[in-house]
Amino acid sequence: MTTKHWIMAALAAAVITGGYFFMGDSTPKTTYLTETVQRGDIEKNVVATGSIESVNTVDVGAQVSGKVTKLYVALGQQVKKGDLIAQIDSTTQINTLNTRKAALASYQAQFVARKTAYDVALSNYHRLTKLYAQKGTSLDSLNSAKATLDNAKAEMNVVQENIKQAEIEVNTAETNVGYTKITSPIDGTVIATPVSEGQTVNSNQTTPTIVKVADLSKMRIKPEISEGDITKVKAGQEVTFSILSDSKTLYHAKIESVDPATTTISNSSTSSTTSSTSSTSNSAVYYYANIIVENPNQILRIGMTTENNIKIANVQNVLSVPNMAIQTQNGKTFVKVLNSNNQPEQREVEIGVQNDYQTEIKSGVAEGEKVIVSQVAAGEAVGNMRGPRIF
Repeated sequence: MTTKHWIMAALAAAVITGGYFFMGDSTPKTTYLTETVQRGDIEKNVVATGSIESVNTVDVGAQVSGKVTKLYVALGQQVKKGDLIAQIDSTTQINTLNTRKAALASYQAQFVARKTAYDVALSNYHRLTKLYAQKGTSLDSLNSAKATLDNAKAEMNVVQENIKQAEIEVNTAETNVGYTKITSPIDGTVIATPVSEGQTVNSNQTTPTIVKVADLSKMRIKPEISEGDITKVKAGQEVTFSILSDSKTLYHAKIESVDPATTTISNSSTSSTTSSTSSTSNSAVYYYANIIVENPNQILRIGMTTENNIKIANVQNVLSVPNMAIQTQNGKTFVKVLNSNNQPEQREVEIGVQNDYQTEIKSGVAEGEKVIVSQVAAGEAVGNMRGPRIF
């Protein structure tokens, strides 16, 4: 029942039971529907729709090319960090590794030979140096021995550099062989398997996703906050939310953060004629907030829609009146109070927190007083009742 219908029903009941107040003498002129100024709590919320996602979702991809020979997991399967996910045909990678190992062994053998030649040249140079000091050999012979030594050392150094490069290539080849075994990087649940056994993946173009794994023990809700409400939403505010499949169960959390950038949702319509094409676009600007919630029983699922009530204000034990009693004029706020003589009396009031139904009154009325929320002039039907007028 809408508010207007509720008031109409209450008015009719009051007329029957004599619960209305009349102005003037015994002849009814104007009747008033009133509400009592009460003390209680008022809560103001921003209502927003959100979607659920995992805090930690990983696309497990292939870093080498080849055919997927075995897929070890299925959709929905629980996995641990390090569990084998898939196997890619490793023939090419193993062949490359063997080639790199053979090249390394060849360079290592060359190094042995170059080291031997260097040792011989060094020994000969030392011998001729002593002989030259004793005038037992010529300077040309000594210089020739020095040149041979320098050449042997240079050749040995070249082979040493080749060995270092070959070792790097062997390590790379071994890593690539390891890449053919796809393992899970996190504990979680397999939420997608876009690749099938027998399919060939090419890592040279894009990194192909083998499976998607998500940790479903902790979820993120992203409420979509309108531009008009975003300045009211802050980290730390309490949130009550529900999911569409179980709207009666309420969950409690807090705002973790608010994204700094906007999300623009465009609703576009395009019409065409034989001569021209025109388009119109209306855009609504939204911001995302972030709510982190534990999900031990995995009731919350990725992609679910949530209805979120974000508490932006809360006052307790305050005076309040229905919003229908509030009137504004020239920047001031008023209510009409039915005094002890059953006459309407206009009061200026100071208001505080206001939600969709109630307004906090900080001053101007007392607890228990009657404020006018609607009135019916003599001769008017109940359906024509209106809010209190400003005098």
